[in-house]
Amino acid sequence: MLAKLVVLFDGLAGWRRLALVWLLGAVLAAAQAPLYAWPLVFVVVPLWLLLSRNAATGWAAFWPGFAFAYGYFVAGLYWIGIAFFVDAARFAWLLPVPVLGLPALLAVFPAAGIWLAQRICGDAVYWRVLLLPAGWTLGEALRGYVLTGFPWNLIGYVWADTPAAMQIVAYIGSHGLGLLTLLAAAALALPMLLPASHRARLVAIAPPLLLALSIGGGAWRLHNAQGEMMPDVWLRLVQPSIPQTLKWQDDLRQQHLRQHAELTRQPGQKPFTHVIWPETAIPYLVDENPELLKALASLLPPGGQLFAGAPRREFPAGRLTLYNSLFVINEKGGLDARYDKLHLVPFGEYLPLRGLLGNIGLDKLAVGSVDFSPGRDAEPLILPGELPLIRVLICYEAIFPAEVMAHEPPPAAMLLNVTNDAWFGRSSGPYQHFASARMRSVEQGVPLVRAANNGISAIVDPWGRVVAALGLDAVGFVEGPLPAPLSERTPYSRIGDLPVHLLAGLFLLLAWLFRKLNR
Repeated sequence: MLAKLVVLFDGLAGWRRLALVWLLGAVLAAAQAPLYAWPLVFVVVPLWLLLSRNAATGWAAFWPGFAFAYGYFVAGLYWIGIAFFVDAARFAWLLPVPVLGLPALLAVFPAAGIWLAQRICGDAVYWRVLLLPAGWTLGEALRGYVLTGFPWNLIGYVWADTPAAMQIVAYIGSHGLGLLTLLAAAALALPMLLPASHRARLVAIAPPLLLALSIGGGAWRLHNAQGEMMPDVWLRLVQPSIPQTLKWQDDLRQQHLRQHAELTRQPGQKPFTHVIWPETAIPYLVDENPELLKALASLLPPGGQLFAGAPRREFPAGRLTLYNSLFVINEKGGLDARYDKLHLVPFGEYLPLRGLLGNIGLDKLAVGSVDFSPGRDAEPLILPGELPLIRVLICYEAIFPAEVMAHEPPPAAMLLNVTNDAWFGRSSGPYQHFASARMRSVEQGVPLVRAANNGISAIVDPWGRVVAALGLDAVGFVEGPLPAPLSERTPYSRIGDLPVHLLAGLFLLLAWLFRKLNR
């Protein structure tokens, strides 16, 4: 069978070969949420290496790598285009930019890593199998920073619905799990690349065995998980599922606010102590409206708190400045804390190069003509009452592994993610967003509480297990206890991605030295 594949693939050249590689990348996207067809990784990646095996130069490797990554991102990020139909009259004509342009930009990063790996290893098959995953991983790391970053659908997220496989991210992070997964998949290509070599068959076993051992270790870690809950805390996460086309209509704002209030008042399993509303749940400037604060406080029990997203404004030097904020309101109508979103969405919350791009009509999708401004710090919220220190993550702040990590003590003991994924309808986007946030809880060893306008709202424990959840487009609320954080910080929360990135770089350095010595 493998021999027939080799003959078949060798008959393809030029654009036909690139088209097949593109298709393989598109198929790989099915390994991500919501399908989680992770076995595809161990089929698609070896075939991709087989199709790329005759690349003799860096550029000859770059284009198959680019085509593979391009297919992966087009199929995995199609849902971004749905946001352009919220106001179709203004933005539908821009659809090719997110659907075809953004994936092309993102594909450059892994392709550049593959180009570098090929330049170093040349035609050395063993090094190629080792370095292509390393190059892809470095490319993934780079796209988390360049142009404000967009580390969406990391390869490691194919395991985001497999708690046993997720556990290793507490030690090596999502990038480390992705590198290990790609190494295991790439090693399976060795018998195809060197069909006459017995050593290739033996070497091909090692990385998959290492991955299997890490999953087994994860299962053991879960077996020993205590699963304790914080005393005297009962959460209610409100999910109104308001369509984005209606969310900011002036005549519906009071109705939307009442819907949040009615869901908060409904009886549940037991009385809540804390209620959490999603991002921009309050369509008013709540901190400037004492009467509204009193009305919201009436929803709360004694000692209770409401966490709610709302816009906020300031006038430094007479200039209007807007923030995407989360407010913590107590039962007396006061504000216990506030968090202003730090990592804003380009073209969603602000327009880069507004003076230039605004003149050609490329305005932002978000409502309003004034850009939001980033907050000033990410210090955990310290609140009165029973809740631990909270790291707030608004919307896609949850997709940045390194930015969640507390750089200064004391570290947060709970992650709170509020978001509005209604922009993307019933697509794979909200599922992928939840997968990213879920990984953060395991990396940091703390519970995740997630309130989304239209799903997925959930309570997740420090091992990535879902305690309670409400699905996409459902209207209602999620309630449950707050899982306790781990007694000790995870290794990843202390050191981050640096070891994995150094390891990938070390692979490249060793291959370069090996090639020099052979010369």
